[in-house]
Amino acid sequence: MKRFAAILLLLTAGLPVFAQHTFHCVVRDSSNHSALPGATVALSGTPNGTAAGSDGSGTLHHIPAGTQTIVCSMIGYETLRRTFVFPLADSATPVVLFLKPEDLELDEVVIASTRTNSRIDDLNTKVEVLGQDDMDEESTVVPGSVTSILGDLSVITIQRTSPVNGNDAIRMQGLDARYTQLMRDGLPLYGGFSGSLGVLAIPPLDLKQVEIIKGSASTLYGGGAIGGLINFISKTPSDTAQTVLTANATTLREYNLNAFTSKKNRNCGLTLFGGANIKNAADINGDGITEVPEDQNFSLHPRLFFDFSKSQKLVIGFTTAYDNRKAGDKQAVLTGADSAHPFLESERTFRNTADITYTVNVHDVHLLTFKTAGTSFRRSLNHSGFLFDGTQQATYSEFNDYVTAGKHHLVFGGNFISDAFRINSSDTIAFSGYTRSTAGVFVQDEWQVAPRFSVQGGMRADNHSRYGLFLLPRISLFYKAPEHWSVRMAGGSGYKVPDLFDFTAPNAALAAIPETVRPEKSYGSNADLNYHTTLAGKISLQVNQAFYYTHISNPVILAENSIGQQLLQNGNYRVNSYGSDTYIRLTYEEVELYAGYNHTESRLENSVAVFNMPFNPKDKFSTTLAYEIEKQWRMGVESSLTANQYIANNERVHNLWFMAAMIERKFRAGSIVLNCENLLNTTQSGYEALFTGSITAPVFRPVWGPLEGRVVNLSLKFAL
Repeated sequence: MKRFAAILLLLTAGLPVFAQHTFHCVVRDSSNHSALPGATVALSGTPNGTAAGSDGSGTLHHIPAGTQTIVCSMIGYETLRRTFVFPLADSATPVVLFLKPEDLELDEVVIASTRTNSRIDDLNTKVEVLGQDDMDEESTVVPGSVTSILGDLSVITIQRTSPVNGNDAIRMQGLDARYTQLMRDGLPLYGGFSGSLGVLAIPPLDLKQVEIIKGSASTLYGGGAIGGLINFISKTPSDTAQTVLTANATTLREYNLNAFTSKKNRNCGLTLFGGANIKNAADINGDGITEVPEDQNFSLHPRLFFDFSKSQKLVIGFTTAYDNRKAGDKQAVLTGADSAHPFLESERTFRNTADITYTVNVHDVHLLTFKTAGTSFRRSLNHSGFLFDGTQQATYSEFNDYVTAGKHHLVFGGNFISDAFRINSSDTIAFSGYTRSTAGVFVQDEWQVAPRFSVQGGMRADNHSRYGLFLLPRISLFYKAPEHWSVRMAGGSGYKVPDLFDFTAPNAALAAIPETVRPEKSYGSNADLNYHTTLAGKISLQVNQAFYYTHISNPVILAENSIGQQLLQNGNYRVNSYGSDTYIRLTYEEVELYAGYNHTESRLENSVAVFNMPFNPKDKFSTTLAYEIEKQWRMGVESSLTANQYIANNERVHNLWFMAAMIERKFRAGSIVLNCENLLNTTQSGYEALFTGSITAPVFRPVWGPLEGRVVNLSLKFAL
């Protein structure tokens, strides 16, 4: 009897095992219903779980009868918990589990440079964005300028334009710096006499994001954007008032103090940035010439925001920046030039810009935008006794209408650019001022042919006061696959009018542009393939592969005539630049790994010879590893290899390794950062002398590598 009772007890205890059930499901994105491979599906409170397959499907076995909770999770999505009673009424039909993206702010990154104010994931044009998080981090790591963070991008090369005065320029896709258009809040006012002087000195603390369009973008903003454009977007006031202060000091005796404050009421708001950056002259390699100039830079940037209604907004801004620098023979920098130390370059620049942007939304169909800006840029210099003082006055005005009509998103409008330069005073120079203007009209249509396929076409017509009419067509295709993939292809044309100051600073040999010199014209194409997935439900993987090509005819060069004058002329060759850009990004919890590789072939070609484009690294490899403990620590290390770079006459220079590391301790009211740039102390002077001849009349080698060496900085950030 006892044996029978024991057997009965065992059979009864085993009933739940025999009553276990199966759960079939498909995991999808709630916003677009695409499958989510790698999502984790688990039985709550147990180790029983599985990962969704390539089609988002998954199956759980051995589920006890009764009420059970199924938990579904994935990186980047809110965790879903649903309760079911087992056995299910229809156990053969998969249950669809919809996961909601948890980081809506990332999905809502809005791009201003394309004029459509679209989400970044829906753009026909490939735009790379350095967002608010990037700017916040950079404002403590390298708070004095955006040069460092832009140089981290594999397709961008920061070129030092002078071996002594510290000026930098941006090269994109293997092309000369003059083919990259720089803008501030959509205003292309950095050209001509002002050039890119001081633009890269914009502190990250004053920026909301930086938008980079790679490849021809002239149809959007006119001549000058043959290689691409970079748009620096200023911060706007948030709903809560904020004030941020940063203080920084480096081993090069550079000191930065920046402050930003913003406040917003119901109908108006204010942002205000102020910054001071001080550098002491430094001779890094001990040759008597400064690689780091003595420099004092001050900037102020207030903006007012008015919301007259939900549909009418007005923004008024003003920017002023003053820069005073000295470079050359270090003894002359410290005590003044004399007969024993005559080599001294001193410059002062003063830039003032006022801008107004007014937008009106009409019946949620028309978004009308009017913007206008004027800038005054004055530059005075004394280069070893040669005196020059000039002022540039430039304006930009634009009206555009963004229209939504069914499957079409239209942008059309016009703009007017004026540029006037006058010489205030100068030693003898065979060059006088100029006045020029450009009137343009443009139209762009983005047609949503199918839910996941769109075509964008555009046309611009510019009429230049000296060089006449330019027509700039552009077309792009965008396909967004149901799962993981997206593909973009684009092509367009561009032009660039000759400008003396794209090539050289004012000097006694500079001559006016001959009437025979013609503008440069270009056409180019870009394509990129983007793949994004999650591995094992925990590791986020993003891969982007891009290809590009640019052809430029009638390239303009700086030449010297028989009497020693410097003047522009069209070279008897063409420019062909093509390449690929690859990056991979892996994210696991608080660890992020980035790897990028860029290969560019950029050549000057004619029927006789082929030359490599100077200062274009054919190969650039970069990696970044970052780790963060939320609200406590952040640390990272990055490295890059610049290889196969040439200077003039096909002379190849040395390959360069560059490394940097940082660690940040966060506090409730701010943070402290210790950062080291150029850990390996790589410098051009480590391979060759930077100049030949005597220190009284040095002849400099082209700058192709870092000059400053290892730099350590300590930065403090306070949020009030």
